[in-house]
Amino acid sequence: MRDYRRESFWLDNLDEPLDTRGALDADASCDIAIVGAGYTGLWTAYALKRLDPSLDVAICEAAIAGAGASGRNGGWCMGEMSGLRSLLLDPVHGDDARRLQRCLFATVDEIGRICAEEGIECDFRKGGALKLARMPAHRPRLEADLAGLRAAGFGEDCYRFLEPDECARRIRGQDYDGALYSTHVAALDPARLVRGLARAVEKRGVRLYEHSPVRRVTRDRLETDRATLRAERVVVATEGYTPKLAGHRRKLIPIHSMMIATEPLSPQTWGELGLEGGETFGDGRRVTAYGQRTADDRIAFGGRGLYYYGSRPRSAFRAEERIFERVRRGLLSFFPRLASAEITHFWGGPLGVARDWTTRVGIDEKSGIAFGGGYAGEGVAASHLVGATLAELLCGRQTERTQMRWLQKSFPLWEPEPLRWLGVSMVRGMAEWIDRDEARRRRANPIATRVFEAFAK
Repeated sequence: MRDYRRESFWLDNLDEPLDTRGALDADASCDIAIVGAGYTGLWTAYALKRLDPSLDVAICEAAIAGAGASGRNGGWCMGEMSGLRSLLLDPVHGDDARRLQRCLFATVDEIGRICAEEGIECDFRKGGALKLARMPAHRPRLEADLAGLRAAGFGEDCYRFLEPDECARRIRGQDYDGALYSTHVAALDPARLVRGLARAVEKRGVRLYEHSPVRRVTRDRLETDRATLRAERVVVATEGYTPKLAGHRRKLIPIHSMMIATEPLSPQTWGELGLEGGETFGDGRRVTAYGQRTADDRIAFGGRGLYYYGSRPRSAFRAEERIFERVRRGLLSFFPRLASAEITHFWGGPLGVARDWTTRVGIDEKSGIAFGGGYAGEGVAASHLVGATLAELLCGRQTERTQMRWLQKSFPLWEPEPLRWLGVSMVRGMAEWIDRDEARRRRANPIATRVFEAFAK
């Protein structure tokens, strides 16, 4: 039997049984059927029942609620959405993009409010995020990012640059050359959020079938190994596991995020490290690294990048796999003081990435199937907004969100293999090389950066 607790620190830290819901073992029907009981599927169900409590909503989940990225991510509830930043100053979509950005800021607070209202105890702490300048090349890049945000109309209440002395008051692992500080970010326990959300939708009458992997979807049915669920409308919310669904194999690819967690650290150690305000932290490298101080005083830390040939998603990893030593070295680059700290948990999982790295939400005109995802690791908060938008679209509501047609285009398809594997591997390799080169030269490499940015598109 699959041991979900071994697949994530967050799942291991839950104080509840994990395998309690039954499968769809007989044909059934409903108004709206959802594939996937992660954040997107659950937030969609939650919003649907808020808009129209009479709707009969059912969810089919291949494993258990939260077994995917929703139960194993970095726990950053951030007011960001993949692909949005590049559109803030766009002459065509800029106004919509800026409005959507402010909606995302409000979404972080809305999630905190819903958790309080629903009694979801997920250690929600809105302490903001620190993007640290760890080497000379980082500061000018972060300052340029801030200048673009200022030009888009976002002031110090949203983003500001922290000089080294103010930065040191927040995080003290080593000397940093400042940080770009984002205020609209909360740290939380992602598994407690997704499991609590599952209970919240069930209280509203949503049927949640676990161990019911969907093999095929059409506009009016889900087909599992055991039974068929018929519906008026169907929603696909499978994120990094989308390639396992027939007819959807090239819409999203699974890029794996790898994480570790330390043992609980002593008050003395935390006095040396900081993060008293619940801040999350990362840096200015191209290969993303991210961490948070957990409620039980560990550091949960991760990095992104692994792609397996054929868009194969993985959920189980062994502690001795070499990638985890790289993640550990990444943690020590922030906090050398932790060289002797025990690493108690090693895990990873797939996040969904679109070909243009842009989150999408809509109803496909050709198939009639509703969809949402492609968060590229920024889905803890964005999934709430996507779920609310899907619910409004399905209920025929006209809102500011449903008018943003540029978000509702179908996912552009990824290349077939082996081109897909070659392209993803080359982009990852180039990003790592530029990061190493900037660290060695202690300055930016503008030529390599321009080549990388052009190729990554």
